[in-house]
Amino acid sequence: MYVVDGASAAMGIGTLVELALRLLDAGASTEEIARALEEEKKKIVIVALVDTLKYLKRGGRVSKTAAFADGVLNIKPVLSVTDGEIHLRGKERGIDFSKPVLLGYSGLSDALLLKYIEGSRHIWEGNLKEVRYTTVGSVIGTHLGSGAIVVAFFKNK
Repeated sequence: MYVVDGASAAMGIGTLVELALRLLDAGASTEEIARALEEEKKKIVIVALVDTLKYLKRGGRVSKTAAFADGVLNIKPVLSVTDGEIHLRGKERGIDFSKPVLLGYSGLSDALLLKYIEGSRHIWEGNLKEVRYTTVGSVIGTHLGSGAIVVAFFKNK
C-alpha cells in the first residue's frame, strides 16, 4: 500500500485521483502510480474567481488591505493557492490538457459556472472531451462566498 499526501485542497486532490485512475486504466502498477502522483502533485494549480474578498478577509486568508482594494475598485479578484497560501493573480496560463482539469462552484446554483464555461469556450474546445465540474465543499465555500468559480489543473512543466 502507498500513501500520497495530495498537498492540495479538495479540487486539486480530485485531479490527482482522476490522474491515478487514468494511470491504473493504462496498466500502471500501484508503485508507479504513487511515484507519478508524488511528482505530478507539484504541478497542481488551483485558481478561483470570487465575487468578493469579504469572506476570505473574515477568515484571515487575505489582508485587510487587499479586501479594502477589492471593495474600492469593485474588481472580481482571481486567486490561486500555492503551498497552502492564497495569492492574488492575473490570468492563469499553462494548462496541461493531457491531464485532468476540474472546475467547481460555490453556492446553490451552477449558473455562473455555466456562464464562465460558455464564455471561455475557446480554452476548452479542442482541448477537453468534456468540461467536468462539481460543487466546492462547505469549508472552502465558506471562505470563497457564494458564486465563486474554481479551476484545478496541472500546469505545463
